Amino acid sequence: MATPFIQLFKTPRSRYVFDVNMNEILPISTESFSFLKKCMSGEADVTSSEIAEINDLRQAGYLKTESVVEKIYHPYTPFLNDLLERKIPKATLQLTQRCNLRCKYCIYSEDVNMHQRSHSNKDMHWETAKKSIDFLREHSVDSTQVNIGFYGGEPLLRFSLIKQIVAYAREKFDGKELAFTITTNGTLLNEEIISYFEKEDVQLMISLDGPKEIHDKNRVFPNGQGSFDTVMENLERLKAIAPDYAKKVSFSMVMDPINDYDCINQITITTREHHFLASLVDKGYDEGKLIYSEEYLWKSRYQEFLAVLSMFNRFPSTDVSAIARNVVGRFIADRTTYQSSNPLRKVDVPSGPCTPGQLRLFVDVNGRLFPCERVSENSKSTCLGTIDDGFDLYKTSALLNVGSITEKECKKCWAFRFCAICVKQVDDGTPALSAVVKRSHCNEIRYNAYEKIRRIIFLKEIDDIYYSEQTRQLDR
Repeated sequence: MATPFIQLFKTPRSRYVFDVNMNEILPISTESFSFLKKCMSGEADVTSSEIAEINDLRQAGYLKTESVVEKIYHPYTPFLNDLLERKIPKATLQLTQRCNLRCKYCIYSEDVNMHQRSHSNKDMHWETAKKSIDFLREHSVDSTQVNIGFYGGEPLLRFSLIKQIVAYAREKFDGKELAFTITTNGTLLNEEIISYFEKEDVQLMISLDGPKEIHDKNRVFPNGQGSFDTVMENLERLKAIAPDYAKKVSFSMVMDPINDYDCINQITITTREHHFLASLVDKGYDEGKLIYSEEYLWKSRYQEFLAVLSMFNRFPSTDVSAIARNVVGRFIADRTTYQSSNPLRKVDVPSGPCTPGQLRLFVDVNGRLFPCERVSENSKSTCLGTIDDGFDLYKTSALLNVGSITEKECKKCWAFRFCAICVKQVDDGTPALSAVVKRSHCNEIRYNAYEKIRRIIFLKEIDDIYYSEQTRQLDR
């Protein structure tokens, strides 16, 4: 018996059906919910329903039993050459593979990585850097804004190269809005570097994983000594030398969820005026699993609840975790993305991949091109070409159409519009993308999709409650 192509959701307030083909979340009656639940388990047939609401939905085009998708093909594919040749807005340059720290979770560590490169002493030569800037200039003709990022290893080990690149880029990109960004471990900041970054208005992001007891667990020098005190000393130097510039500094926080969330979050309270970009430890290339402490789980959820309350002026935003505010901000972004997305089409593509090389082009020390800095530099399938030879359109198109390697499963997957699969999750180190590796992530993708829809429903119900209460107060 064919089952409807839907997913059901239940909250204390209501019942909902997510119609996959229509890409809509619809409130339904308890009776309809129970009936559709039986349809999903094969105990009832949606085509023979006696429930008026179900029949009305079917007549309106909902509750079809098959996906409308007939072929997976990314709509940008015919325009890929133009996008890569004329519309690249950003390039991140790997100035060095050297680093003065040996962070225990580092993806480049010999102890944890499976497919990624290991630490090395390779540097980008000036000629390669110059060619990279020329390459970006030639491929950003239609981009009014251009961003150049500095990456490592630890990029401040090549400060003299940074100055050369900035001066050359200022000359080459005259007439365009040009920005520079750098992510650093913060241990090498000195007066010269700070003054230069302030003068050139370089967007500075510093890695800081929490207070001393958390940060120093993982972010250590080769001798095992923690780096927290050095970073904080340099931050104080930064504030003293360039107080206005210091206010614009942001922080990258890698969280190990085995730790206590409140302890991790403590650092955001002492630096609350700054933006924090928080992420979990990356286990993508060591085939390990994250372990979550009970304290992390319930305290993070509580802070997210407070962040939601602060959205409706029910709790002071200054007392909410900056990390939780960012998480709730992503919830809202997910809802906005959902509201602007389309029903499924006959020729369509899961929502996962970005346009490889066009949004976050990464150039390694040797001048090889990758979709971004997160993929393996040892990969034969994710290397998109070189600054000398340009893009390999065949490879780039294959990455863009990564959904096609599991086309049969993808067409039938209810999480089609919410898929967040990345090419990194399809790479097994061989020249071809791996369908086996891709499938291994599908349960996680569906779980995350389910949670996204639950949050969209939650925000909608909060809106309804809040505005209903406001209306009642106005009517009094």
